[in-house]
Amino acid sequence: MTQLKRIGIKIISICIYVLLMNVLQSQNSKVEVEKIDALFSAWNQGKTPGASVSVIKNGTVIFKKAYGLGNIENNIPNTTSSLFNIASNSKQFTAFAALLLEEEGKLSLEDDIRKYIPELPDFGYTIKVKNLAQHTHGIRGVIYLLGMAGWNIEDVITKKDVFKLFKQQKELNFPPETDFLYNNSGYILLAEIISRVSGQSFHMYLRDHIFMPLEMRNTVVFEDNSKIINNVSYPYYYDGKSYKVAIRNSKDIVGPTGIRTSTEDLSKWLKNFENPKVGNKKMITRLITPTVLKNGDTLSYALGQVVHSYKNHKVISHGGSDAGYKSQILRFPDEKLSIVVLTNNGSLNAEEKAYRIADLYLSNDLKSLKSEANTKVLSTVAATEEILNKYEGKFQLQPGFVLEFNQKEGSLFITATGQGTLPLETLSETQFRIRRIDAIITFIKDKDGTVNTLSFDHNGAVNSAKRITYDIDTSILEKYTGIYYSEELNTYYELLIQDGQLIASHQRQDNTKLTALDSTKFTGNTWFFGILDFIIYKDDVSGFKVSSERVKNLWFEKRI
Repeated sequence: MTQLKRIGIKIISICIYVLLMNVLQSQNSKVEVEKIDALFSAWNQGKTPGASVSVIKNGTVIFKKAYGLGNIENNIPNTTSSLFNIASNSKQFTAFAALLLEEEGKLSLEDDIRKYIPELPDFGYTIKVKNLAQHTHGIRGVIYLLGMAGWNIEDVITKKDVFKLFKQQKELNFPPETDFLYNNSGYILLAEIISRVSGQSFHMYLRDHIFMPLEMRNTVVFEDNSKIINNVSYPYYYDGKSYKVAIRNSKDIVGPTGIRTSTEDLSKWLKNFENPKVGNKKMITRLITPTVLKNGDTLSYALGQVVHSYKNHKVISHGGSDAGYKSQILRFPDEKLSIVVLTNNGSLNAEEKAYRIADLYLSNDLKSLKSEANTKVLSTVAATEEILNKYEGKFQLQPGFVLEFNQKEGSLFITATGQGTLPLETLSETQFRIRRIDAIITFIKDKDGTVNTLSFDHNGAVNSAKRITYDIDTSILEKYTGIYYSEELNTYYELLIQDGQLIASHQRQDNTKLTALDSTKFTGNTWFFGILDFIIYKDDVSGFKVSSERVKNLWFEKRI
């Protein structure tokens, strides 16, 4: 056989293979498209914000589609090129930028962060650059610090404001590398280091060294709240009656969130993990190497990504949530499969949708994913005010995390520590749903008909919560009234008694209602207050310490 014939046969074989694969893909694609469409059907009726979805297999985009509206006011639909805030999925880009600079020899992830930001306090420990990316730095969560200092979530917050708070801190949540606590502070500082080391603004460095080389031409870092971005999908949330525009105002706060990108551009980023055009395999391996604490414990968190398993498949993932935007990125490296779900609808669970899509593509027989249309839908019902009255009060789900229930106009509302207030859908006399996060709450009656326990079911994880029922004498409450000052926040709170309840009053915040857990510990009902612990010295109140989800033991001294 001549060489020419061999080449001809090989070409024919390749053509037959490609043709066969195309036939097989076309046979499956209708099934896949129908099932994915069904997952988003409730958000694709032309009246609600929606989502954009992309599936990449073997380096090829095999599915991409958008659903719902990107702009409700002007009836503009989402497209696969619409730009969404990917929120905390921005962190993997920040971590990757640090690795690029390390590869250039401009920094080391083992360096002390004060080498680059010397104005930060010396906490008595060395905080390494890598600790910022691993959430093992121990620095308090700046968003919660801002809340306690009197900032509202819609206020315009600048990098100057954030760094002023950083410089005022006197303690860490824990010594570096001894624990893990997810918060945005580390990535704000990491972005600042990247800017100072590179000599460029953070957003320009990412543009020049990641976005442009990967031809992510529409991707931008939203570093300025006045910046105009074309083709952006606007964020919305549902307040129980209608959709509202979600608002976040920040200026020059970058690193942990803020990248606006599309599923089309993210597909290029995900392909880079398989065949790097930017960086190299060594850097990508470092990006997904799990963190090890000083005591030898291995975490699932790496550098801006989480490494774990799903149904016996290795998966590298991260989620994001910010002001009505939610995002989820999944990578199954062994299957060379990646899935992206971006949404501008705060009620849509991007993580749940991404894993249901994964079920489809990880299943050989294409039957593991049930159509949304065929699943049982829980119908809502009404409950009497007499029944709802039994559920009012506070339930502690875990230390520092309290669920408060209040009835208003025949509906039950929940206020969770750090999560704000949300309406509940009534499924039965004892069962309610938080639609925004797809969680089910079931109230459990005692033998005498009172309700002191509930179960909280979120994504199959069921936890119980007990009603907070500690009775405290008014004379003890009076001991705690007065003016308290935090040097680390440069702010005052007045504690006073209203209608028999202890109240923390701040001139720029709504009053925080304090409910006793015991004679010295109280829990607050605002998102930034978790547990308030009074410190007694020689029968006098010297002050209190506040601990929340991402801030531990912040000191307030009693002044009056």
